[in-house]
Amino acid sequence: MTFLRYIIGVTTYLFCISVSLAQRSRIWAEQPGTWLLHAGAGITHYTGDLAQFGNLAHLQLGGAFNLAASYRASTRLSYRIEAQLYYIYAQQKYTRNYYNNLSFRSLNPDVWGGVQVDFWPIDDPYRATIPYALVGGGLTHMTPKAIYQGQSVSLAPLQTEGIGYNRLAGIVRYGLGLPLMATERFRVNLEGTYTHVLSDYLDDVSSFYRDKTGMSAIGAALADRRAELGTTLNLPGEIRGNTGKNDGYFVVMARVVFVIITPRQRSYRRMIGR
Repeated sequence: MTFLRYIIGVTTYLFCISVSLAQRSRIWAEQPGTWLLHAGAGITHYTGDLAQFGNLAHLQLGGAFNLAASYRASTRLSYRIEAQLYYIYAQQKYTRNYYNNLSFRSLNPDVWGGVQVDFWPIDDPYRATIPYALVGGGLTHMTPKAIYQGQSVSLAPLQTEGIGYNRLAGIVRYGLGLPLMATERFRVNLEGTYTHVLSDYLDDVSSFYRDKTGMSAIGAALADRRAELGTTLNLPGEIRGNTGKNDGYFVVMARVVFVIITPRQRSYRRMIGR
């Protein structure tokens, strides 16, 4: 009888724990009205005038870190705002245009707001994992620099193409996400996005080589870097970049998502506070 009472006691205890965990899981389950906090880190890949599409031998990957907050408006739609710091770079010597020898690197902030749309309702009982798409717009601040004689030099003030461009540019971002795992209040997602920059000067390269008359010595040196290879300089008017396509960047990152509060949790707090 003692052994039987022990078995019954353990079984009852485990049952109570499972019921408690199930109740907690329901309290923290996402539903319309839920607020979430995100943090992500990953890798970047720049696309622009100094890159060569499909050059897998020299991907020239950078890094990114961001923080975001989202609000679930329905079982398939969430609103999201995000702030990000991303590093990108490129060296033309790894492309078919190696003879021009241009390069840049940039550590930039961006801010973005948009919507996240789940492929199926989050309460779909037949889907263990529900991918999502996101789209939105925002702003980035461009800070292209180059290494010259061992020093980091800001390129925008030099007007290497004779143009004083706006370093604050609009962005359009879209991408896909895939939840990988979830606990009571934490989610881990894998997310890939592409950001169109509404400017062709993310890399300080856009159009043509200019006449260097009146330029500073360092400006002239960084406008046309063939001299460092010992080859003939470009003539004014020769092609320096691709004016028909703006720049952009890919980001692939792992995101940790924390459930801040849900409608059921609010109700539970009100109930126990009475």
